[in-house]
Amino acid sequence: MYLRDWRNSLGLSISVVFQVYIWIFLALNIKPEMERIFLHYNIIFGVDLLGEWWKIYYLPIAGLLVLIVNSCLAVLVYKKSKFISWLLNFSILFFHIFLLIVARLLVRLNS
Repeated sequence: MYLRDWRNSLGLSISVVFQVYIWIFLALNIKPEMERIFLHYNIIFGVDLLGEWWKIYYLPIAGLLVLIVNSCLAVLVYKKSKFISWLLNFSILFFHIFLLIVARLLVRLNS
């Protein structure tokens, strides 16, 4: 029932595609290095967090956690309120759009 609703399947499938794209994009553009890389940029202070290259993968891990938690909540809530289920799925989508923007900015900053 849950995935037969086009709103749920659309939001969830696009979020999964973005999740996979972020993993592949970071893997292709951030190479294992001994040097520290920029992990966070603030418009006021500039670069304010440096770290090892593998810490850049905290970004898609956070996306994966949000995807799992929100989609599980959406499945549990679906029978009671379809609107809240749709809202949870599209919040995953918007979260992944912002993660994609952040990933692209961090790759640009480190290149």
